[in-house]
Amino acid sequence: MCSGKFQNIFYDFCESEKNRFPNLIPVGIGIGIAIYFFLDNEPNFLLSSTSFILLLLLSVYAKTYRCFFCVLLTVSFGFFISQLRTKTVDTFMLSKKTDEFTSLVATVELCEKTEKGLTFIVDNVRSKKYKNLNKLHLTWRGKKAMKSKVDYVPGSKVLFRAILSPIKGQAFPGAYDFKKQQYFKKISARGFVVSQPKILKKPKRTSIKLFIEQLRHYLDKKIEQYLSADVAAVTKALITGNRSGISKKIRRNFSNSGTAHLLAISGLHMGIIGFFIFWVFRIFFCCFSRISMFYDVKKISAIISWVVVLFYLQISGGSVPSLRAFIMHTIIILAILLERCALTMRSVAIASTIIMTFSPEVILFPSFQMSFGAVIAIVAFYEHCWDFSKFFKTIFNIVATTLVASIPTAIFSMSIFNQLTLNSILANVVSVPLMSFFIMPIAVMALFFIMFDWAQPFIILMGYGAQLLIKISELSAQLPGSHFTMAAPSATNMAIFIFSGLILTLFHHKIRFLGIIGSIVGGIYYYLNPTPDVFISQNSKVIGVKIDDAACFNDLSHFRFIASAWVKSIGLEKRKRFSSDICKKCIKKIDDDTYLISSKDKNVIITDDKSYLKKYPDAIFLDKNDKFARIFYLHPRSCVSNRSKNRPWS
Repeated sequence: MCSGKFQNIFYDFCESEKNRFPNLIPVGIGIGIAIYFFLDNEPNFLLSSTSFILLLLLSVYAKTYRCFFCVLLTVSFGFFISQLRTKTVDTFMLSKKTDEFTSLVATVELCEKTEKGLTFIVDNVRSKKYKNLNKLHLTWRGKKAMKSKVDYVPGSKVLFRAILSPIKGQAFPGAYDFKKQQYFKKISARGFVVSQPKILKKPKRTSIKLFIEQLRHYLDKKIEQYLSADVAAVTKALITGNRSGISKKIRRNFSNSGTAHLLAISGLHMGIIGFFIFWVFRIFFCCFSRISMFYDVKKISAIISWVVVLFYLQISGGSVPSLRAFIMHTIIILAILLERCALTMRSVAIASTIIMTFSPEVILFPSFQMSFGAVIAIVAFYEHCWDFSKFFKTIFNIVATTLVASIPTAIFSMSIFNQLTLNSILANVVSVPLMSFFIMPIAVMALFFIMFDWAQPFIILMGYGAQLLIKISELSAQLPGSHFTMAAPSATNMAIFIFSGLILTLFHHKIRFLGIIGSIVGGIYYYLNPTPDVFISQNSKVIGVKIDDAACFNDLSHFRFIASAWVKSIGLEKRKRFSSDICKKCIKKIDDDTYLISSKDKNVIITDDKSYLKKYPDAIFLDKNDKFARIFYLHPRSCVSNRSKNRPWS
């Protein structure tokens, strides 16, 4: 009786969702990618490729269990393309730091002005000391860098004197792996420039890619010429996607006000520009009866809109959110040309599948997670949206879109940035219309008239809009509830949240409400899940201990970044030294290399001398003699290490 009831529910579910099953393809691919990247050791490529081919054949020729094999095929495909991508990239990663100056000649790929100087991404590196370097991320700081008038145009061959060092990996287990990201960007090392770089050869326009980079560089220089530093930095972020010049204060205000998405070129920017061009040209063509009577001006305007958005994609740097938006915009244009429904979850599935196929590693990074999390929630919401009156529709759309998009992005923000903001609706109600009806339309005019060198009035006018955005974010960030430091959810917790959200958004059957139950379970698990009590960094240079609402460290002078990252990850803000009054109550320094900690009714001894086990037989012994970073839980007693045995980016 019971089995028959479940069977009926299953058949009803399959009948209801049969047209939406293709939307689950990127989910299977994403699972395969995640499995590959979370392995400790590099798997056998022959085995994974053979498994993929075998499952492909079974999916095509098997008469029974074909659906089961198709599901396994999508997971296997994600695993296979991830390993293939890793082998194709094959970036050489510098392993040892040297204190000696290195002279090298390289081609400038990107030069950006920052708050403290200049940053370079260089390619075609030639150095006597290092033979296998790919790209380098170089930083030139100081007064000379800030006052330098030399224009390092992309494509220039430049002589650098720099100190190179390896790219740092995870600061602690579960932390963001910046080294993995740089591996897939083909950046071998980072370096600090010690003297003014010397241009050896000016660039020649040899490719479309180089021309685009030079055009972006030219636009940045024009914006810097007409606007003040802070306003120019925000304006550059909106036009060329260059956010390096934005000061920490402005970044923090945008982040705390929930408007940081405005600085990252994504679907909002692409959609505004695409709709603006479509609307302008459609009205323009309708003004001429000979055109409007004999030609489909809607389709012509749609094609022109696509061309402009493609140009903007190139100018803006081609980030993952903007690429996702461009693919979806292309699908919308095709839907207009074919007279089909434009915006559906199918377009999101196609965009995610294309991006993951060519760059599977992006699912690990914030831009992909937050962009697709937001757009899936928005599309799912409007598939079930009610019809409101015209008077309330605009306001409702802004408020509802912000609220719906804020839920998934808040989860990823907690996981990656350890923060949560509650003022995003208030700030976005003002900021989004300002972007839609003033800033981005003027940006289109500026990009058009830059060809005739008439862009100055439009850039200045856009600067007023950027200045107003800065003011709105500053005022919103000062309101109560603008910023909360949150402990990072565990990998298991994130998996519960992600799959619950996908069930809730991708299905239309009543089974989707299981997603709400899953989200509640995830919230309870997050609340009950313990945070680490003790942190020991690589080579035991930094030791951190959680005591009440503060984190105590043996050293805060040389390792501020590591200490700050760990403190945020456990949901705290206060950092104290072991010598402070709060820490002295629980931490006792026995000798130069040994600490005794009394926490949660337990004694913990941190040392590399095992003779202390006899003196403190009831204490938990934590060995310092380990080159890997570790975190320890006292309830329950366990240890997590970030050791990685055999991965190309390790």
